[in-house]
Amino acid sequence: MITTRRTPAMFFAFALFLGGCGGSAAVSPTPSSPAAASAKPAASTAASVAGKPAVSDSAAAAAASGGVSVKVAVQGRPDQAALQLAIDRGYLAKQGLNISTVQIDSGAQMVPALATNQIQVGNGAPSAALFNALNRSVDIRMVADYAHVGPPTDTTLALLVRKELMDSGTVKSVADLKGRNVGLGTVKGTVSDYLFSKALDKAKATDANINVQYMPFPDIVSALGTGKLDAGTLTEPLVTQVVQQNIAKVLHPSGEVIPGAHLSVLQYSPEFASSQASAATRFMVGYLQGVRDYYDAFFQKKDRDAAIKLLTQSLSVKDPHIWEIAQPESIDLNGKVNLDDLKAQAQFYSQQGTLQGGVPDIAKYIDSKFADAAVKELGPR
Repeated sequence: MITTRRTPAMFFAFALFLGGCGGSAAVSPTPSSPAAASAKPAASTAASVAGKPAVSDSAAAAAASGGVSVKVAVQGRPDQAALQLAIDRGYLAKQGLNISTVQIDSGAQMVPALATNQIQVGNGAPSAALFNALNRSVDIRMVADYAHVGPPTDTTLALLVRKELMDSGTVKSVADLKGRNVGLGTVKGTVSDYLFSKALDKAKATDANINVQYMPFPDIVSALGTGKLDAGTLTEPLVTQVVQQNIAKVLHPSGEVIPGAHLSVLQYSPEFASSQASAATRFMVGYLQGVRDYYDAFFQKKDRDAAIKLLTQSLSVKDPHIWEIAQPESIDLNGKVNLDDLKAQAQFYSQQGTLQGGVPDIAKYIDSKFADAAVKELGPR
């Protein structure tokens, strides 16, 4: 039997952008960084693929009229990299969009702010909190992949064990964590639970008596270092940092256990998706240009130093070396959302008891037309 204990602490987590989905909270937009506003756009993916123009007629018209204002929720974390490249390289501005970034601390703010059009664009993990919100008819649109688990070696999310336990052979598999303390992220009902449960299933150790505790990822790092935790889930670049510091070793990369699972999905407010469909499509064009630049830089190693220079200026990770060695996140280059995976994750949370009312009609909230239109303009990859 798995017992759980929640440890209160400051919120921080890649996979926990969704957090809870409580009441609406006011949000205050701030302009995009001065560097982003003044930077000259890099060579456009739209211009280089199939000879398509970088700016559509509707984008040119919007730019001529002063542009369309779009508020975008951000947290300044590494998982924002592809979106940040789209902002910093002027791809969204070139689409006739005036971007204001809005600092959001949790899904308790983001989901209702999207539903009420206080912000037009955000992203969120497919957690129990999101699916519970859908069951309450909170109307948001999932429009593109923001991050998903990649190949078997993908440590974007990973289960780690204290180094001495693995070096001594005390812990060789997740089954050896019986009777030990494991940290799985801030709250119950997230992809950390999904990863850990699937790892237990793989080891046929679902009945292991493991003391699961919930705390923010930085606190998991500290607890692994002091021995208060024996294992825990972490996201990049924390995975790379604790391994480099000889605090812990990776027992299971997420790619080994839950390949293809969505870690986060780009989301639109329903009003932005319906009343400003042209702007919503143009946002997707710029976003996918950023996604493809990110892929080219970190998977193909094309102009990586230039991308890292921008990202260290704009995001929380300031050490270029960490950007060089950390596992990059996988994002679908055409924005495809995996409905089957979202259903599987929702089914898990329903079985876990964190999702109330059964699996929602997820397909109702997926809107692929923006990504389809963007790919038609940019060309598929």
